[in-house]
Amino acid sequence: MRRIIFLIATCLLFACQRGEVSTYTAYLNHNDTVKYVGKEQCRACHTEIYDSYMQTGMGKSFHFATKQHSALTDTYLPLIHDSIKNLSYQPFWKNDSLYLLESRLKGRDTIHQLIKKVDYKIGSGQHTNSHLFEINGYVHQMPYTYYTQDKIADLPPGFEKDNNTRFSREIGIECMSCHNAYPGHESGSTNKYNTIPQGIDCERCHGPGEVHVKQKLAGNIIDTSKYIDYSIVNPKRLPLSLQFDVCQRCHLQGTAVLAEGKSFTDFKPGQHLSEVMDVYLPKHKNDQSFIMASHVDRLKQSACFQNAEMTCVTCHNPHKSVTTLSTAYFDNKCMQCHDVCEDKQTQNCTSCHMPSSSSSDIMHVSITDHKIDFHTTKKQEKGAFMGLFAINNAKPTNLSKAKAYLKQYESFQEYPIYLDSAFHFLKKTDNYFPAFIQYFYLRNDDKGLINFAMNNEVDSAKYSNTDLAIAYSRMGEVYVRNNMSAAAGEYLAKATKLMPLVIDYKIKQGAFLIKQNQSTASKKVFSSALSLNPTIKEIHLNLGYIFLLEHNFKKADLYLKQALALDPDYVLAYENLVLSAQMQNKIEQVKVYLNKILEIAPNHKAKTILEKI
Repeated sequence: MRRIIFLIATCLLFACQRGEVSTYTAYLNHNDTVKYVGKEQCRACHTEIYDSYMQTGMGKSFHFATKQHSALTDTYLPLIHDSIKNLSYQPFWKNDSLYLLESRLKGRDTIHQLIKKVDYKIGSGQHTNSHLFEINGYVHQMPYTYYTQDKIADLPPGFEKDNNTRFSREIGIECMSCHNAYPGHESGSTNKYNTIPQGIDCERCHGPGEVHVKQKLAGNIIDTSKYIDYSIVNPKRLPLSLQFDVCQRCHLQGTAVLAEGKSFTDFKPGQHLSEVMDVYLPKHKNDQSFIMASHVDRLKQSACFQNAEMTCVTCHNPHKSVTTLSTAYFDNKCMQCHDVCEDKQTQNCTSCHMPSSSSSDIMHVSITDHKIDFHTTKKQEKGAFMGLFAINNAKPTNLSKAKAYLKQYESFQEYPIYLDSAFHFLKKTDNYFPAFIQYFYLRNDDKGLINFAMNNEVDSAKYSNTDLAIAYSRMGEVYVRNNMSAAAGEYLAKATKLMPLVIDYKIKQGAFLIKQNQSTASKKVFSSALSLNPTIKEIHLNLGYIFLLEHNFKKADLYLKQALALDPDYVLAYENLVLSAQMQNKIEQVKVYLNKILEIAPNHKAKTILEKI
């Protein structure tokens, strides 16, 4: 068996050298059955490279939130305050574990406290440390980031300007798959994992290592100075375009649209990235701004890239941290192509031609602009929007473009032109069901969604469970709004069945069942959701309401107050506590809860109710 494997590898090797087998098909570790083995296996034979790599930003990208891996120290734990929500956040250490205290003061009194253990830090510390917590495998981001360059703490990117989602932002597989090695993602969920690795590992750039390890342990050694070892990918032996795809898998930040049947963990080095996903960026005339991980997009705009056979590794050694490399190291890279700069400077070329600049999406961060050019400090006003462009694919499909505009609208900016453009491309597709449902849903066009859904058959085998489930959930939501109870129940149940670990789908289904006076069935749905993730306020709210309907006031109040412990500004929970107090004829309690509502929402109808008491 060992000899057979070796012969297969040898045949593939020579066939590829003759040009009869593409790079894509030659590598044995491209087979879907080949497993990832973890970076510790690599260390056994590649100790020096491993130890050096672990000091890079990629090696430090994700880890447990311990003192060893955190930029926060015992003596430096800055407090931050969200002035809009009037919430403060204070990290603190307890032994080797990091915690985050959320609090609110009224005068000198603390009227709200919520403590969460920080399970993971995300970010190498070269720019930031952000923080995540996990419960039963569900991972969410926390409202606290330490910006290491400026040595200040603040809300995370996207949480600023009244967008503080506190502890509810889900860390889905798209996010996790770039900031970390591939995790064990639960397929019926958006943000639940059964295994979470610690940092971007060797196999993200070399592919799964099972075949390679087995062959080496079996004594099948290839002289890589003469031949390619096809048991694992060595990126430097790939064609330039495929080398570049290894890097732009994560260093091309934008709106990622998966190819049909693909997931965010499907890409393997040696493949074309466009076979797995297209990555889009919005382009405007005269716009020189750039986002944090736009290295590839900016480099592609450089004359150096356009006029030479250049990739990221022309200048970067992925096994060495840039923090350990001198200015002279990078100057020498420039001098390999340029005898001398035009301004006669041969020291610190990048200071002029690749200056550090702030990114447009992350505050308190300065990064190297990878557009190699003569930069000017003169600011140009951003011009007209030119469209979304797939940076890694010159010829994306109409469906890919439609999905990009829909995702850009839903995830980033709600510009009407995005929806208009999406519809333009959708009309050129074969009635792709989930995308059309998304389009009508985002337009708040209930009539259009209902007509489309009723006039188009769904071929469930054609779509992923993820795409179908969100389409069904949206259909159910629209049917509820339009009093189409039978259809609503059917599709909300379908969404939950397809993706049984998505809490949001369970909440929608459970709330619908309450409206249908099916409290027993609803309680079962919400109890299931609670067992999966007890940190979701909507679950406690609805269970409280169910017990309220059953006149079990003790349990109702318990759940409603737990919802408020999770969110002190949860008006719906206070409204239900008002109802509970009214049903028990506790007028003073009614007044207390009504006044609490008015503190949060001064224009609430509670003011009128309070005046009538």
